[in-house]
Amino acid sequence: MGKLQGKVAFITGAGRGQGRAHAVTMAREGADIAALDICRDLSYPRYSLAERSDLEETARLVRGCDRRALELVADVRDSAAMAAAVQATVAAFGRIDILVCNAGIADMALTWDITEEWWDTMIDVNLKGYWLAVKYVVPQMLAQGTGGNILMTSSVAGLRGEPGMAHYCASKWGVVGLAHSLAQELAPHNITVNTLHPTAVNTHIIPGMAQAAEMATEDLIEFIRHGNALPVKLIEAEDVANAALWLVSGEARYITGQKLNIDAGRMLK
Repeated sequence: MGKLQGKVAFITGAGRGQGRAHAVTMAREGADIAALDICRDLSYPRYSLAERSDLEETARLVRGCDRRALELVADVRDSAAMAAAVQATVAAFGRIDILVCNAGIADMALTWDITEEWWDTMIDVNLKGYWLAVKYVVPQMLAQGTGGNILMTSSVAGLRGEPGMAHYCASKWGVVGLAHSLAQELAPHNITVNTLHPTAVNTHIIPGMAQAAEMATEDLIEFIRHGNALPVKLIEAEDVANAALWLVSGEARYITGQKLNIDAGRMLK
């Protein structure tokens, strides 16, 4: 029996990258998966986001683990769409035990060159989107009365400032404040809330950020490598997913309000 047998996980940003890794890793351990993504590009960031075919591939991989998958196309900034997505999940699976707030964007610009549109989009996707997921999932968890687990993807940029990423850092620091407040509110209900803080992950965001910064992708990766203490350029999405799996399993049942670094020692420097 898997560590998450009989559980249902609602995962945002599940079309590709870290979100897909969370979905597949949790499915392998017995969870049914509600996989949500926007499946279209926005005017910002300056690279392409997941497509519908990406979300379909995530669902296919989940079903390949002999678990049920629900594909949800929604913008995490849209309150009505998020409410409907949660309702659809409960209608399909009957419950939600795990919430993974993962949908996010990143881009690079000097603080004074960030436009108001870029700032608003970054904060809305990376922070408001998390709050809306919480707003609609938590009442369902409370109604179930069986506890639960909430994970929020922050970043090492949610622990310190990074040049050229002020709006991204602001959003990821905001995630920590949201999570720590929520952890205190939900502790009496046996619902844990923790944040994940990875270093740079080998996903589509890396070439996207390089493009935004007018850098060669390899140059950006080399710059990242020098910041990691361990001799690794990028970590893999599965590295983050494995850490997340532990936090939502019974092995971490008394861990809440914590920041888990999956950072190749980046915060040591």
